[in-house]
Amino acid sequence: MKRKLHIAAGCFIALAALFLGIDPNKVPSFMLVLPFILLFALLLSGISYLLEWQGVGSKKSLKVAGLCASLPILLLVLQSIGQLTLRDVLTVALLFVVSYFYVSRAATSS
Repeated sequence: MKRKLHIAAGCFIALAALFLGIDPNKVPSFMLVLPFILLFALLLSGISYLLEWQGVGSKKSLKVAGLCASLPILLLVLQSIGQLTLRDVLTVALLFVVSYFYVSRAATSS
């Protein structure tokens, strides 16, 4: 569990350095994707740590954390490209609910 905290702290430091140290107009395009990846890793490790701390198993916590971390990242990506509408939010929320039930059912059956 300590490893997840180290990953979260490293991602947070890398995000802070990235946001404070670069000019988005002067970096290559692959660098513009890096904050989304770091933010996903930060959320994934943080949520997974909290779920394991609450007593959820390691595999189930990783699956649920991956799902919970992907929701805000997907909404953030849609917002950043100017494509986020109420219809998109409702569609993503519906997909999240269906996926959550599928992941929780698959985790309990295995």
